[in-house]
Amino acid sequence: MSDLDPFKIFLDLQLALPRNGPGSAVATEIAFSMLPPLPESPEIADLGCGQGASAFELLRLTAKKKMRARVTAVDLFEPFLDKLNARAEREGVSEAQLVVTRGDMEALSFKDESFDLIWAEGSIYLLGFERGLETWRRFLKPGGCVAVSECTWLTATPSQAAQDFWEAAYPSMGTISSNAHAAARAGYELLGTHVLPPEDWWSEYYTPMRQRIAEMRAEYGEAAEEVLANEEAEIALFESNPGQYSYVFYVMRKTD
Repeated sequence: MSDLDPFKIFLDLQLALPRNGPGSAVATEIAFSMLPPLPESPEIADLGCGQGASAFELLRLTAKKKMRARVTAVDLFEPFLDKLNARAEREGVSEAQLVVTRGDMEALSFKDESFDLIWAEGSIYLLGFERGLETWRRFLKPGGCVAVSECTWLTATPSQAAQDFWEAAYPSMGTISSNAHAAARAGYELLGTHVLPPEDWWSEYYTPMRQRIAEMRAEYGEAAEEVLANEEAEIALFESNPGQYSYVFYVMRKTD
């Protein structure tokens, strides 16, 4: 087992989780409620969709409002998309409702002004908040909206441990205020924000992750230890620094 690829170990861990980052159906619904009225048949892109938790929730929320939405779910990693497709088949979700596409969020192949709404939970950090908004803006129809969840500082005086960790992991991580200014520079009006509560980190992410880490230690032994120890360090940091940072939903509308 010593020749295991660290990324494959990480992917194995992620595939066992209900979500691939902090979040919840409640948080998705709160962010969705901040949007202005969408067209009767909105075109929605879910970028960095992972296994599709938010994609299926968006289909539920639009159906609840009697919309005939089509969600285009995009991710780079086929194992995530395989699980998404399997769920769609189990739940009877048609290709007219859900289009599953393997793609790079930084090099999307869609036509300009393809979408009424772009959604991205926990994935825009791969490009950086402002750069991601700039990159995706051309794919929105006039007046279209974007909703993203982004890891955000909630204090101006974080602990040294939190500061060191995030300086290494995501040095451009901003505050709500700095991200609001970034959104304006990128050509958006900020409609609202929602700070994810601690339970949105634990229920479907860190708690099942801890359980899977224990299983993987028994399964893989030392070959997986570095990856698993890094994930445990992230969990411990969040646990020991309450209220210093969280994911925050930013709901924005494209300006002229």
